[in-house]
Amino acid sequence: MPNAQIFVALTRQDKETLKHFETVAKKEVVTLYLQEFEAQKTPPVWQTMRDALAASKAMFLLVGPQLVEAKKKDGAEWSNIQGWLNYELGIAATLNLDVWVICDNKVAINFSVLFLNNYSLGIETKANGYEAKVLRSYNEGAKFEFGYSPARRFFCPNKLCGAKYNLHNVLLQGESVVCPTCLKPVSFPKGWQLT
Repeated sequence: MPNAQIFVALTRQDKETLKHFETVAKKEVVTLYLQEFEAQKTPPVWQTMRDALAASKAMFLLVGPQLVEAKKKDGAEWSNIQGWLNYELGIAATLNLDVWVICDNKVAINFSVLFLNNYSLGIETKANGYEAKVLRSYNEGAKFEFGYSPARRFFCPNKLCGAKYNLHNVLLQGESVVCPTCLKPVSFPKGWQLT
């Protein structure tokens, strides 16, 4: 069986975020297709991205501090990133790929992602950590569609949002996260996945 290809969307400026993720991925038998928002590969770009997504088992959006900073500045760079990101997410949704939003450690997402079914806060780089198991599972044919694990099914409580995705973190009582779709804080008075 050939290595599973994973499409990784990121900004080239988040070198540390990529380093954390590659630390995890290099221990697994997967092929990473890196698509930096600023560095479009072979023209026509839209077709190259579409074909790379079609050859992939999942799309991982890495949210690092520089991507968050680009959104804060909200200039021409962000407009370019947002355009390509929306295109990639739309193609991934059309292809029924698992879409992961993975925030680097201590980074909160500040832009809306409409098409996702997996959300993870922090990148665990220890040997055989959670992300490594996820990548390995793609090589074994697994899918992480919404609801693959009853304990991870999350519905955003914001009535104007209602997004649903798998939330892949253990949260202590009173902790909160930002919903990656509506960007509203969601608190967990009883914690999440503590049992």
